[in-house]
Amino acid sequence: MTINNKYFGSIEYSPEEKICFPEGLFGFEEERDFLPIPFEEDSDTLICLQSLGDENLCFILLNPFHFFADYNPRISDADRSAIGSPKDEDISYYVIGVIRDRISDSTANLKAPIAVNFHTRDARQIILEDPAYTFRHPLGTQQKEAE
Repeated sequence: MTINNKYFGSIEYSPEEKICFPEGLFGFEEERDFLPIPFEEDSDTLICLQSLGDENLCFILLNPFHFFADYNPRISDADRSAIGSPKDEDISYYVIGVIRDRISDSTANLKAPIAVNFHTRDARQIILEDPAYTFRHPLGTQQKEAE
């Protein structure tokens, strides 16, 4: 199968590569099937999440643990059940990023991560109760701390 992506052009993929959001993403509930496309081969630090239903819709995902070492999402039993009741080690987490020209202007949505069942590839965007996490957490502050 083939899809066009604004960053990578025409991409060949197999159905096994897709991630399914049975309830969609917040604000995009009608979009259920997405293709994760890593910006670097064999790395999940930065991923383009391409909608398979709308070639004009894609999101930039960040592996939050590469940017925020103390990030510790705790999901509810209902959220865990929605993606197949996996054990903690069966869940991969990603956050939607808004990447600007200057890293100091870029943000990550730590409040509403995407939890993916590594085995079934079912996913759900969840809202964390932890008040330390925000919808627009600045990436620039993390960059400065790492330097």
